Amino acid sequence: MRSPETDSEHSDSDSESDPGATSTDSQSSGSGGVLHRRRSSQRADVLSLKAMAPRPNAGPGGWLCLLLPLALGVRLLHAQADGKDAARTQWLLTVSAGGMALETLCFFVYAFVKTGILVKCLVSLLPGVATSLSFYLLADSSLTFAVLVGFLMTSSYQQIYIYTLRGFEGSFTFGEASVFVQGLVLFAMSAVHRLCGFFCGGSWPTDEFETLNMIMVNALFWLLVFCLALVMFPSLRKPYRFYLWMVQLLLAVTCMPVTRPLPLMALIHFLLRDRNRLAILVFYLVLVALTCITVAWQIGSSAKANTRVRKIFHLLIVLVYIPGLVYECALLYLATGVAVAAFVVLELLRLLKIPPFADRLAEAFRSFKDEKDAGELALTPFCLLIGCSMPVWMTPSPCSGGDTLALLSGILAVGIGDTAASVVGSKLGRNKWARSSRSLEGTIAFVVSILLAVWLLEISGLVAMTQAKWFATVFAALNTALVEAFTDQVDNLVLPLIFYAIVGLA
Repeated sequence: MRSPETDSEHSDSDSESDPGATSTDSQSSGSGGVLHRRRSSQRADVLSLKAMAPRPNAGPGGWLCLLLPLALGVRLLHAQADGKDAARTQWLLTVSAGGMALETLCFFVYAFVKTGILVKCLVSLLPGVATSLSFYLLADSSLTFAVLVGFLMTSSYQQIYIYTLRGFEGSFTFGEASVFVQGLVLFAMSAVHRLCGFFCGGSWPTDEFETLNMIMVNALFWLLVFCLALVMFPSLRKPYRFYLWMVQLLLAVTCMPVTRPLPLMALIHFLLRDRNRLAILVFYLVLVALTCITVAWQIGSSAKANTRVRKIFHLLIVLVYIPGLVYECALLYLATGVAVAAFVVLELLRLLKIPPFADRLAEAFRSFKDEKDAGELALTPFCLLIGCSMPVWMTPSPCSGGDTLALLSGILAVGIGDTAASVVGSKLGRNKWARSSRSLEGTIAFVVSILLAVWLLEISGLVAMTQAKWFATVFAALNTALVEAFTDQVDNLVLPLIFYAIVGLA
């Protein structure tokens, strides 16, 4: 993880060694005009291909930038049923995601296509203009808000996207980085809007889910701020300062007056109030213990984990999400936030080599990494957590008894379908797809396992199915199975979004 200072030095050296960039700047000053110079001057060094290192042995995956806007757009079909405020928020999120997807496509044109100065100028301005107009016309926003947020968001997204590709060499493809940064920017926007609204005279959270949501958003937002501080101020990476700030962060997010009572007391009251909830919490803790035992056993064996061993984590996450979504949705929602925060902290300890945990975490990473963990980040397990959680996060009021099938999209696609495809394909796979290492038998197992799981959930009375939902489920299973068979992108990130978008049409 490189600091901005290192990035800027790298950029300067790239721009000095690239005569094409210099000639482009001179053409810009002669005929491009002030608007183009303003943006192209900051892009000339940043867009150098030498400064970016996407994940090797994988395609660019540019189409992935459309998945999050598509999934959010499908959710608009149900926006009115979620209430007026939720519908407006859904429009804002969808337009924002669409603007960032357009920024990604324009980035590809700007960086990889040889065009004239005028075209580059138009390409540079198009995402901000289109997003601003969409905010104004579709999201019922004022003109000032639309222009300010539209240009600020697309510009910020572009810079974070580029620095992600440069700072984490070999970790992401272009498409995977787009999904990751889109989600990060959308969360930051939502958190700032939520917290500013609260501290500027907003009302206290009224019901249980709103309280938990406020606690989780507040905690993850300040963890994000802490991560940015680590990038900007390297002195914070010293062990004693790191642990000191982590303790202060923990105290702040548990005692900050964003709920009534304070978050710590609200959490204790929530966890202890219901006996069934406490039982599921104990069950979750047992699963965490089993996970730790599995990791310790694999490290002790001094052998690299094979695919079947890694799929154990898929089964464990199925055991977390299905009981949680069916019986204790609010607890599961809270657990997803805690899991993300814990994973980020563990990754910080490993990447920054903070004793005494760094060496053990590095051993675990080396033992379980696969070919898609080519960079510094433990991308595959993180995407497993994110992919299974995104349907819950993207659905307004997921615990209000709405569409359980959509909430299970990540579990069905990754936890069940992908696991079945991997196990059956490795054991019985004989007929390979053309230009793919995946087998036809694995793809069939992917579809059958999902349909069987949904059928079992229906006859158990846990999921309500209609004819339209069954049609959407079959169509989603077939499409995600084909994507799993042919894509070289991270399955854990891609498949849940595709499945969620399709079943959301029902």
